[in-house]
Amino acid sequence: MKQQPSVLRLRCPAQSRFVASLRHALASFLRAHDFSGQQLDDVTTAAGEALANIVEHAYAAASAEVERFISLRANVDAKGTLALEVYDGGKFVQRRPVPGRGFGLRIIRAIAGRMTIDTSDGTRLRMIFERKR
Repeated sequence: MKQQPSVLRLRCPAQSRFVASLRHALASFLRAHDFSGQQLDDVTTAAGEALANIVEHAYAAASAEVERFISLRANVDAKGTLALEVYDGGKFVQRRPVPGRGFGLRIIRAIAGRMTIDTSDGTRLRMIFERKR
C-alpha cells in the first residue's frame, strides 16, 4: 500500500524548555512513518541542534517587542522522503569559531542528505532525509 503524504507543524516560544518536547513530538511522527533506529536518532539529533541554535542565537540581537518563536515542519511524502524545516523570526548570525563550540551546523550537514539555509525572512533551515528501508 502506498503511503500518503503527512505533515507535522509545531510552533512554540523560543525557550529551551520546549526543545525536548519538540524533539519527542517529531520522533513520534517519524515512528508513525517507519523511521527507526539510527536514522530516527540522526534526524532527531539534527533537529535538536537546529532548535538549540534558535534558542541560543536567533533572538540575541532582537528588541523586546519581537515575537520569539520556534517553528518546526516535517513533511513525509508518498515515497517516504522527509523534508524537515526548523525556522524562526530572528536573525542568522555568522560567528567566529570558538574552541569547543559551534558544531551544530556541522553535525546537521553530516547527518542530513541535503541542507539549505534561507535567511531572507528570519532563518529557515531545511533538511532532507531519504528513509532507509
